[in-house]
Amino acid sequence: MSDARVWKDQSGQPMTADFVETYDKGGETFVVFTKGDGMRYQVPLQRLSAEDQQYIADLQANDGVDPNLAAAERTVEKTPFEKAIFRDLVKRDGDRVISTNGGKLEPKEYYGIYYSAHWCPPCRGFTPKLIEYYNKASATHGNFEIIFVSSDRSEDAMEGYITEYEMPWLSLDFDKKDSAKQLTQFSASGIPCLVLVDRNGEILKHSYVGGKYVGPTSVLNELDRLLNEKEG
Repeated sequence: MSDARVWKDQSGQPMTADFVETYDKGGETFVVFTKGDGMRYQVPLQRLSAEDQQYIADLQANDGVDPNLAAAERTVEKTPFEKAIFRDLVKRDGDRVISTNGGKLEPKEYYGIYYSAHWCPPCRGFTPKLIEYYNKASATHGNFEIIFVSSDRSEDAMEGYITEYEMPWLSLDFDKKDSAKQLTQFSASGIPCLVLVDRNGEILKHSYVGGKYVGPTSVLNELDRLLNEKEG
């Protein structure tokens, strides 16, 4: 999600909110915002000022990067895989889960796709270990990210899992699981499952090898080797 911004309607009435996305319905374009209460608000695009309508058009044309940023401040160009996965991600913000809107996410060299669920006891056992690894490794290595793909049965269950364990990484929006094939394509027959991929979505290490479950720890070991190799 972009930083909170002051928006204005056609009459000049201000509103401070975060832009989430736009969608079309019945031939009309709507803009989705969130405010400090975490609730989503939908406003017809045509109700916004001409300046704000143009801002949204420029924002989307720049793949979510704030059009007011200088070129030197913009992030490294995203790969097609990254463009596809970034727009469907959410993150923990205290005791709630909010959209990232993709725009301010920086490309990483490695992505660990974590398939897990709160109802799964082995997952609840591994998740704290993954959090410990993530916090320790990210303090010295900035070129990887974990993306949680939930196998929970509801959005509430998924968000409860994220906030209960204070997951520090990104997560796939529960409502986008059916359409986000770039992130769901690596799943296997069981969880917890961790899959390491590069910026193009090429698999570097999987929790399943030749149909045999070798576990997520083996994937972490490979990620650790690659990160330390880069540093060396």
